[in-house]
Amino acid sequence: MLAIFQTILRGFARPLRFGVVGVSGILVNSAVLWALVQGPHIAVPLASVLATETAILSNFMLNDRWTFGGARQRSLIQRLWRFNGVALGGMAITAIILTALTTYTHLHLLLANVLAVGSATAWNYLVNSRWTWSGQSPAASRQSPVVGPQPANSLQSPADCNREEVLR
Repeated sequence: MLAIFQTILRGFARPLRFGVVGVSGILVNSAVLWALVQGPHIAVPLASVLATETAILSNFMLNDRWTFGGARQRSLIQRLWRFNGVALGGMAITAIILTALTTYTHLHLLLANVLAVGSATAWNYLVNSRWTWSGQSPAASRQSPVVGPQPANSLQSPADCNREEVLR
């Protein structure tokens, strides 16, 4: 039973971590949004963009270290640019939905923000996992330090084996 659970967890570990980071990003985004709208009274669309960019930077740091830590085949700057580029699509989705929800449905700002940010999550994960941190073999991407070491006979690409040899 434990082996089945570990196998299932391995398959979902990376998306789950991405989700945990996303939740932290929602908290960062919401706190910054609230502060900008309530403090200096910045208009909601601009405050949303600024709050979202702050959350993007926070999410990048966490995802780069924790979610995709073993998939760093590009430089930090390349990964940051790619992540930020992907997130701009999510930012546009978030700003448009947030503005529509607060303007037309009069939802509470923070509830509308959670719904708007949540709408961009699938886009961000799929594109980032395939473009920003791409290059890792599917077998290696399923491995997770959350469930412990993998057996020596795990399928790995030659590039993964070479990278491990260099790290030893």
